[in-house]
Amino acid sequence: MKRVEIIYGGASNEKEISYLTAKSIYEHIDTDLYNPGLTDLSKFDPDNFDNETIFFIAVHGEGGEDGKIQTLLENKKRKFTGSSSESCILTWDKVATKRALIANDILTPQFKSIKNNEQFDFNNSFFAENEHYFVKPNFNGSSYGISKVSDKKFNEAIKEAKNYSTEVIIEKSFNGPEYTVALLKGKPLTPLQILHDPIRGFYDYEAKYNSQNTQKIKIEDESIVKRLKEISEKVFDCLNCKTWARVDFVSEGEKLAVIEINSVPGFTAKSLFPLAAKYSGIEYKELISLIIEDY
Repeated sequence: MKRVEIIYGGASNEKEISYLTAKSIYEHIDTDLYNPGLTDLSKFDPDNFDNETIFFIAVHGEGGEDGKIQTLLENKKRKFTGSSSESCILTWDKVATKRALIANDILTPQFKSIKNNEQFDFNNSFFAENEHYFVKPNFNGSSYGISKVSDKKFNEAIKEAKNYSTEVIIEKSFNGPEYTVALLKGKPLTPLQILHDPIRGFYDYEAKYNSQNTQKIKIEDESIVKRLKEISEKVFDCLNCKTWARVDFVSEGEKLAVIEINSVPGFTAKSLFPLAAKYSGIEYKELISLIIEDY
């Protein structure tokens, strides 16, 4: 029986969500096939496990999506789930991701970035052409530190984002529906539309994890479904992802724009990725096995 050690937690502000992901995997894994264990990243040492152990990376955010644990395991020549360190380093950096998308003719919202202590010119034409913006940390997940801004009131939003990242992105806000596409072995599962809690204003941390009014639904328009699948597959390939990831979209009119890709997406039984898999005919226990076997 294969040993699968589920790595979670760490020191990031997403450690509680990571624990929920790991606990859910542990409780639903096929114990006829795998002998599972749980280890907090802060206490993890791969040398404590034999060379045949498969490490299921369930660490969201820093430590798990930024390439650090992948680099450690690659250097030790150990087996682990998900993308390589190189891919994770790229997808963790939103500015680098956007540049890669643009280089591959994939639409992403227009943006400007501000590095730590950089003086920024708010008379730039970018700020004259748009009315609403999102201000977000360049390095972070789960919508921590994100603000929606109008009337050019950036100071407080930038200050909030800098609590989570030294580099900040100011991004054009799209006013249409939000979508997400989970990919398994590079192939898109059923795309979903996100109907966030209207009180929240956008799909922020509260809307993702605490609101009872956020909905995730199948998309009725097959032409949109087809385009989302095509774009997400192209994103997965151009960022050299492996096994699984989730691509998030915003829209405006006919435009579909990629805002980010998650290399270790939320994975409780109620998360977006397992829901998309269920709509695609894959139950949660099977989904866990498919991810493990593609190490």
